[in-house]
Amino acid sequence: MGTNKFINNLLDRSRDSNFDYSMLLDYEILGRTICAFLNGTGGQLLIGRDDKGEVFGIDNAEQLKKEIETYLLENIVPEAPISVSVEGYKKCSLLLVRVWAGNNQPYVYDGAIYYRQDAISVRASSEQISDLIHKRSESELHWERQLAISVNLEDLDISQIKKTMQVAIENNRTGTESEDIVDFLSYYGLYRNSHFTNAAVVLFAYNPAKFIPQVRTRVSLLLGGKTATIYDDDRLLEGNLFQNIDDINSFFDKHLNQIRRFDDKDWNRIDSSVYPISALREGVMNALIHRDYSHSSDSLSIIIYDRSIEIINSGKLPYKVAELKKNHLSLPKNPDIAHIAFLRGYIEKIGRGTLKIIDACENAGLKSPVWAINDGIVKLTFYSNVSIDRAIDGTTDRAIDRAIDRAIDGTTDRATDSVKSKMALLLKAVIANEGKRNDYYVKATGIPIGSIGRYLKTLKDAEFIVFDGESTKTGGYYVTGKLKDILNIK
Repeated sequence: MGTNKFINNLLDRSRDSNFDYSMLLDYEILGRTICAFLNGTGGQLLIGRDDKGEVFGIDNAEQLKKEIETYLLENIVPEAPISVSVEGYKKCSLLLVRVWAGNNQPYVYDGAIYYRQDAISVRASSEQISDLIHKRSESELHWERQLAISVNLEDLDISQIKKTMQVAIENNRTGTESEDIVDFLSYYGLYRNSHFTNAAVVLFAYNPAKFIPQVRTRVSLLLGGKTATIYDDDRLLEGNLFQNIDDINSFFDKHLNQIRRFDDKDWNRIDSSVYPISALREGVMNALIHRDYSHSSDSLSIIIYDRSIEIINSGKLPYKVAELKKNHLSLPKNPDIAHIAFLRGYIEKIGRGTLKIIDACENAGLKSPVWAINDGIVKLTFYSNVSIDRAIDGTTDRAIDRAIDRAIDGTTDRATDSVKSKMALLLKAVIANEGKRNDYYVKATGIPIGSIGRYLKTLKDAEFIVFDGESTKTGGYYVTGKLKDILNIK
């Protein structure tokens, strides 16, 4: 769902228990509404539209965004993760405030507890307050809040905790500026009754698997497909959440080779990943935050196949699969872990993760990703248009350029430097996009149609490329084994 579609849905939507809007920014209405959402099931407040769905926009939206973040941080107790974003719509700017259901209910604004009664934010009754307190006592029994009795401060990565504290202050997302590590962890419920919680172990322990074996993440490369018996690469990650994120990104960087394409307007090469990295990272983050950590058999696996990637984690989705493609509220399985990820900057727009994944894949021209649920397992599958096994590997871009130059030098001794440069450009275009015909390579390289035929013939004569197909209208050019050997590509 693109940004305009997303905003259009909000402009067409009426007020309800999870959505409200206002034409102007009124801080009292803002505080009451967000407090009520936190005491309910979360919600969204759109600022800059009227009762008819007309957009008036907000001036100085970026400045007001910062002021809203500070105001809510200072006036709603206890602290909660609140996402404030500037949303562009046509030539206007809107402000969107989104929150999860609070995990430390009841929340208080201006000395009062507010509750959402249908489409109105009202003061909670004594019965509603009692219900909120009861829910909070139940949440204290949640797995991530249970105490990890055997864990001591020296078991935690202090540098990761300090980095989280620093980033939270820089991003204006925390209500405490204490430099004491234990105070910080206590403030966010990660240190209780003189013990660290399971969430603290998942987030910050040097070796969390020592205490909670199910935190391990397996990352694998299996180019032979699901029936293959030998992994091309297989690793078991046992670090804390932030270390595992770095290791997973490194695994992606190593194995998801670049697609090399050429701009239609000039001869500059454009490198892009086989998959939109932003979508992969969002998918991984969702799995790490929403997975079920409560049983020793729980797991998270990421498998890279030749033309797809699967992210598989224990747990369940809070919505039906079809709802993930629509505007929906986020209901994190592990709210304490999610809150720290929010402070760290890994979550920018609450409740937009699945929509961002879908948009990124569609913008990259890929098939929409698929979520599936089966027997307590959630699987997210990404699809690629390019075979990873056919990507250029084994050397740097500069080395490839030199190898191509040497190869062309050996067969076109009388060619000028300009011609050699164009032929190198053409050859790289064929390597990056095999199976195409003359007209495609004209657009990809900018080489005139009259010259492209001569250059392709020269490359064919040198046995660097071959034309495969029954006719010029159905066939295409492919790289030969000879050139692959020269360039050390698969």
